[in-house]
Amino acid sequence: MDPISQAALGAVVAQASAQHKLSFRVVVAGAIAGAMPDLDVFIAGDYFDNLQTHRGITHSLFFAPVMGPMLGYLIYKLERIHSSELIDRERLNYWILAIFLAILSHPLLDVLTPYGTQLLLPFSNQRFAIYAMPIVDPLYTVPLLVAVILAWRYRHRVKVHLIGISFLLISTSYLSYGWYLGQAATQEAVRQLENQGIHNAVVQSFPTIFQVHYRRVVARTPTEDRVGYISMWRPCIIEWGIAERSPHNSFNEVSDLRSIRIFEWFAMGWLHKTVSERDGNTIYQLADLRYGLDTNPKESFFSLNVIDTEEGFTWNTGNSTRDLDQVNELLGDLFESAYPSSCDRPSDREPKREQI
Repeated sequence: MDPISQAALGAVVAQASAQHKLSFRVVVAGAIAGAMPDLDVFIAGDYFDNLQTHRGITHSLFFAPVMGPMLGYLIYKLERIHSSELIDRERLNYWILAIFLAILSHPLLDVLTPYGTQLLLPFSNQRFAIYAMPIVDPLYTVPLLVAVILAWRYRHRVKVHLIGISFLLISTSYLSYGWYLGQAATQEAVRQLENQGIHNAVVQSFPTIFQVHYRRVVARTPTEDRVGYISMWRPCIIEWGIAERSPHNSFNEVSDLRSIRIFEWFAMGWLHKTVSERDGNTIYQLADLRYGLDTNPKESFFSLNVIDTEEGFTWNTGNSTRDLDQVNELLGDLFESAYPSSCDRPSDREPKREQI
């Protein structure tokens, strides 16, 4: 999720586990440790290097057991330099525990988003995702920030860690609610498709930004992809955008290109792929179906065009939805659709088919 949420979660985890032993300073350290794994975004490289390195080794489940004890011990040593009264084996154990849990909270939260997290590096680069939460959700973050404020306000109370525990339970319940909504949206989409006579679709729902109730639903048949939206606040008939996929073998010529291989790995199987001709050049188009603001399967925040020219292959990540005014308009429509007052759209409307 976003850095503020990660820092807030790390702070509250440290608050719950060790503030009653280490004072408010552990909350500050927990915030830094909770956000630390996202430093991988500063690793230099091109577009595809960044796809591979972000949520890579710093987000592995094996990172916290290594860095937690090291950083916990370092902080403990720094404390000893400033005050000999802080020499205590139990204090060292609490520092290690708090920093370890704060770092570990980061990949465990990230795996709930659609982006994918490489939890098993360096042993496997498989990406894991649960599709429960959007990248940014204020309703998740604000209670954690409240807990941090209370940790400061009541920092001298012996049982201040109970505040952190309480707010962790609240935030975890919200995460569980997001997961439940995702499962319910998928089941509702399957039901609606079956009522339309479509029984062979692979269906998944993905959270949209800033809230959990409005879900982007993707349905894939052997020849085409469908994209629609459903509000689990008030489930209505899904209006689908449909686009046919090009045959799989039409990508044989470019399947070994580095750009294609990395992009397919990144999308975790959720790619809409088409081949077209333009100005005498063959264009191989790939769009990540997990992300977008409309029902066109060809439009995504993560897209790749590989162009076969006389000089060789070139690529770009062009995306028509990157125009700021258009994005703002689509975001406005998204929030209006997330909490509809009624289902006033006609249920017999024909799905919108996109041209290849």
